Amino acid sequence: MSAQESLLFTISGSASAVLWVVAYGLIIRRGFKDRSYGMPFAPLCVNLSYEFIFGMLYPDAPPLNYANQIWFAIDLIIFYQFIRFGKSEFERLLPSAWFLPAVALSVLLAFGGVLAVTLEFHDFHGNYTGWGDQLLISISFIWLLARRGSIAGQSVYIALSRMMGSIVLIPGQMIQGPADSVLLGFIYVSFATLDAIYIVLLIRQCRLEGINPWRRL
Repeated sequence: MSAQESLLFTISGSASAVLWVVAYGLIIRRGFKDRSYGMPFAPLCVNLSYEFIFGMLYPDAPPLNYANQIWFAIDLIIFYQFIRFGKSEFERLLPSAWFLPAVALSVLLAFGGVLAVTLEFHDFHGNYTGWGDQLLISISFIWLLARRGSIAGQSVYIALSRMMGSIVLIPGQMIQGPADSVLLGFIYVSFATLDAIYIVLLIRQCRLEGINPWRRL
């Protein structure tokens, strides 16, 4: 990696870290205000696994390793919000006594899946697991909005900061990983498209609920 590439990688990774910290902070704030959780459960499990693996078990290159460590600590708060507020949403599917065992099993399976892909494909920068998780996040937020039928735990600013936090990482990804990957190129386009659709749907739902989306943090 040349000095110019190293600088671009650092800028890209740092900008992504800051924007995602903003997104996580807004998710936590909104979650406590709405007494809900703001990160869909499936990507939350993958996020925790990814951030632990590439922040501590197989640390990524700086500044991404530090970002993963910070994100992991913040995600633990979001995980707490899910445990505290998410149980009522799952009582229609699971007996109350099954909730915590089901959560524990989901986290273990997510960790095993991320670790297996990492070892199988020697993906020690988390290129494919990370961007696969990003696509899962984009899909899951649309499903969360549709399933709830409300904007609980969500805001336009959360959507914009997490979307831009991933977009600004693309130049750094192209320096660190396979720049000509057809799969990653497909994911870049797909997650940005899905996030744009989600934002439109979220704004529409805000207006249906009589809420100004731009005044809701």
